[in-house]
Amino acid sequence: MWSRRSAYLKQAMIMHLVVFDIDGTLTNTSQVDHECYWRALCEVFGIVAHQPDWSGFCHVTDLGIACEACERYLGRVANRQELDAVRQRLVALLEVALIVKDPRTFQIRGASAALALLRESPDFAIALATGGFRASAEVKLRRAGLFDASIPWASSDDAVAREQIMRVAAARAAEKYAVEFAAFTHVGDGVWDVKAARELGWNFIGIAAGEDAERLRCAGAVNIIADYEPVSGLLSKLRTTQRKV
Repeated sequence: MWSRRSAYLKQAMIMHLVVFDIDGTLTNTSQVDHECYWRALCEVFGIVAHQPDWSGFCHVTDLGIACEACERYLGRVANRQELDAVRQRLVALLEVALIVKDPRTFQIRGASAALALLRESPDFAIALATGGFRASAEVKLRRAGLFDASIPWASSDDAVAREQIMRVAAARAAEKYAVEFAAFTHVGDGVWDVKAARELGWNFIGIAAGEDAERLRCAGAVNIIADYEPVSGLLSKLRTTQRKV
């Protein structure tokens, strides 16, 4: 919960909005999510194939991949009942796969501290924008001990394209915080996050290491950190990054 002073400062100032992706950015759940999501698709649509490279899809979101997978493998458009079934099956699979006693197991290092610090900062506001379904994203956030109902967010239940999801998150944040945002930064871990930030003209900070970090660099990302420890690394990037990817 914000203090009254923090809430007052947020209303009184023009702020910098930081929009976080979830999988691989806040929660250490990318691999299990990919596996459960592909299994859900295969079960619902009757697909018999190896998990493809998500970057080959037009929209790398749960809704976008489900719709395109149906067209690729079945040669037709997915109906609402099938998409609802994919969503429900994915949630069921994740609830089983993500059972563990310590929530920190599913956190990117320092994620909780980073969110807490930015929530209380008079200079920044935060929102979440995930390419996942809202219900499955909430399962992952809760398992990681990061769910906060006060944070505005958007998901692929709101739009099929990642850029539009980010726009919705920003609009909800503007309404929530009742401020004008002078700058926007997207924090993500995928090549598709880099592309979406570039498309919107937002700053971008990548969360990745090793080969994953190199993929982000090849996509044009400049500001990359392995995780949020120490949180001063994120703050430094937020304060120095310019309006370009």
